[in-house]
Amino acid sequence: MSTKLPVNLMEPMAEYYPKDWNIFCKLSISGKQPVHLKEGEWYPDHILSWYPYRNDDNVLFLMYEEIKKRSDEEINQIAEATSFENMKKKGVQLLSNVNFFRKGQIADWKNHFTVAQSELIDEKFNEKLSGIDIKFSYK
Repeated sequence: MSTKLPVNLMEPMAEYYPKDWNIFCKLSISGKQPVHLKEGEWYPDHILSWYPYRNDDNVLFLMYEEIKKRSDEEINQIAEATSFENMKKKGVQLLSNVNFFRKGQIADWKNHFTVAQSELIDEKFNEKLSGIDIKFSYK
């Protein structure tokens, strides 16, 4: 959750970013958080908004899980500046007192979502994204 972002601690934003995970999750799925989308839209809608441009030279759909599956040789080819640790370090320097970056681990969502929440997210993603060829792996 992004509860430590300064803007989310100020009224009226605090109501959109509650500290209670269950409420936060419901607000997110229902599109009730002002994250530069239209009301009622959430993350899958953001994906769909970029999907028509998926073959453009300057657009890349890349999942964090795919990056973590790379071989040692491929990982060494990725610039140090784009590593999670480096982004987190620089993010802390630029945004003091903000905990924007979490652990950088695959499947950490399992420590936060209940089985019911996970199933609901899967259902909602499938509803929104069933017509596109982007596949997600949450293992």
